[in-house]
Amino acid sequence: MRSLSLIFFAFICAVSSYGQSYFAVRNDGEIPQGYYLDKVYDFDKAILLNQPSNQVLSAEDQIPFTFYFYNTPYTKFRASDNGYITFNENATSSEVPDTILPENSIVAFGKDLKLQKLPAPNEGVGTQVYSYTVGKAPNRSHIIQYYGASLAGDLLIPPINNSSIFAFAIVLHEGPEGRFDLVYSPYGNRFSKGSIGCSSIANASKTLFRDSLVFLPYQFSFNVNDFIVYQFHYGTQSKYDLAFKEIKVEKVYPFNSVVNFKGKMANWGKNAVQSYTVNYSINAGDTISYLIDQQDLLPNGESGMVFNHPISWLSGALGSLNEVNIWLSDPNSDTDGVAANSHYNKTVLRNNNTNLADRNVLIEEGTGAWCGYCPDANLIINAACKQFGRRVIPISYHFDDSMSTDDGNLFLSQYINSYPDAIIDRKILLGSNKTWIDELNSRMNIKAPVEVYIQNKVFNPQTRVISYRVRVKFVDYWYGVLRIGSAVTEDKVRGMANPFIWSQNNYYSKNNPSGAAGGNTHPMYNESVVIDGYWHEHVQKANPSGVWGIPNLMPQLVAPNSEYFADFTYTLPPASFVSYSSDYNSEFCSTIDAIGQNEGLHIPANINLIGFVEEYDDNDVFNRPIINAASAPLWDLVSVKQMNVLGEALSLYPNPAAEQFKVQFNLASSTEIAIELYSMNGQLMQTIIQNCSEGQNTIVVNTQTYPKGLYTLKMVLNDKVIVKPLVLQ
Repeated sequence: MRSLSLIFFAFICAVSSYGQSYFAVRNDGEIPQGYYLDKVYDFDKAILLNQPSNQVLSAEDQIPFTFYFYNTPYTKFRASDNGYITFNENATSSEVPDTILPENSIVAFGKDLKLQKLPAPNEGVGTQVYSYTVGKAPNRSHIIQYYGASLAGDLLIPPINNSSIFAFAIVLHEGPEGRFDLVYSPYGNRFSKGSIGCSSIANASKTLFRDSLVFLPYQFSFNVNDFIVYQFHYGTQSKYDLAFKEIKVEKVYPFNSVVNFKGKMANWGKNAVQSYTVNYSINAGDTISYLIDQQDLLPNGESGMVFNHPISWLSGALGSLNEVNIWLSDPNSDTDGVAANSHYNKTVLRNNNTNLADRNVLIEEGTGAWCGYCPDANLIINAACKQFGRRVIPISYHFDDSMSTDDGNLFLSQYINSYPDAIIDRKILLGSNKTWIDELNSRMNIKAPVEVYIQNKVFNPQTRVISYRVRVKFVDYWYGVLRIGSAVTEDKVRGMANPFIWSQNNYYSKNNPSGAAGGNTHPMYNESVVIDGYWHEHVQKANPSGVWGIPNLMPQLVAPNSEYFADFTYTLPPASFVSYSSDYNSEFCSTIDAIGQNEGLHIPANINLIGFVEEYDDNDVFNRPIINAASAPLWDLVSVKQMNVLGEALSLYPNPAAEQFKVQFNLASSTEIAIELYSMNGQLMQTIIQNCSEGQNTIVVNTQTYPKGLYTLKMVLNDKVIVKPLVLQ
């Protein structure tokens, strides 16, 4: 068997761990979902220490789960400005860690640090120690973030720069294992030395990198996938521990394609590895092995290796599901001490891989009228809709305001840990909204295996019941636990003047007591701090399918051209109208009361119907991706052909009109009709409901108070809708 020389990628800042209980391995970029560096600018966190702070311990911070440190349960800790946390409830003063660590502590970077307001050019950098929790039980992580701390004496020589601003985090993981991580970002002086490690009660046991102070593990990149991470595990470190860092196995491959399995791996054991074997099998068949030797894979995760199994997988018939198993073995012809992290399996479909359908992207946002940063996120989503049209499908779930719903709260509890925040296709958590449009564009460029349609839309103006169908058609083989889901949203939602319940909080206002968050160029700068009459867009009203869709409509393996559907109904509550004590209009709000312009919510012309196909994993909410979606406005209720046929039976005159016009139509029998007049921007101006007799009917509509412009008249007759344009001059 041939040997293979592979490409190494070296890690800096080697770690030597001492002690009997905790050992550290390097695993860069392994950040818990929901972590991001700039959360200092969000409000939903616990501030443990604020500027100015020097030589102090915080009040106790509550961990929302039991954390087992040296196999002892804890639910509280205190944070020191000097780069560590302690579980010692009797601690009263902050120490400067050196080679003697504070007892019962986790030290991320022990140094004589200080929290203080920073001068130019970094006066806008937040300076805090704060905490927040991400994930769902039983897999939560409690994050203690140091952000903007500086060396105690640095401000004696201004101006301070990024090398003098430190940012690092301690991550406590839920579970009996007692694992914690230390995370290092691009902030800090990489030539500064400090303590890194942990110690037990009375320092009976400790883990300290090397035997003295070490250089800060400085990261040059702001990409969280590059952040330096040291994982601390409680127990005995194995002699050899081969670990997968990444495996490149797709869900689908063309049935006639050649597949080579590749990825990245590291050695988390305490001894270096010179040789090991990469193996794979298909459908529990023959093991295909390949020896890799003449290597020097460093211990403790200090280096990683890119591998590529050179023996290709060629089998797999069209439409077949294949169980792929890949594993590492035989480090230095010895035993891999922890087999679980070096075994990987996945079900792989062989299909045509045509994937011809354009992907429409669902972006689901967490927001609230009380959220001062949320107007900026709304601007970004609106910009995406303007750029991409209905290929971007937004749903805004409101928390703790007048637009909250039970389904919305369920969704938020699973995915959203801060506001504003969003997730794309229930697959890509976004964090900082600066990347949202780029992420949407990237996702849109990936073709989908299924087309989604909104059909058979009907709105009954008497009962206000909306009914519609979500139909899906697969363009290629696909597999998974597939569900059809749906949501109803509304644009241009307003409520009465009520701060943080209807009226929107706005941190970007020039009148914000803490200063305009986006500076004087932000679009919301000239708006008030609390915006009455704010237009809330894309507001989630209901999920008629439930949040997770309808199960058991599709088989696990679907074939090309197979079609499935689900029918949904939603009863639109009675229209709500608003009035205000002041008159003000902008592109973001309106408090001017005028005929036909005081709608608040539950307005048919502003309703959107959404359908999607989801892959459902019962055990993991982060593995329930949307594979395609579609949306349509409620008001386009009939096909063009139906409009033309029905439209011939309806006439408007005069058209153009001035102070009034007449609607004339013929009926085969007596019935009730509804006429609705809409402005060009979709506002309902007038509704007429009338019982009409058999034969010709004429209804006079008064328009003398309406502004000039283009309007749309819609007449609802039983389950049919007639649409006509109207011009007022």
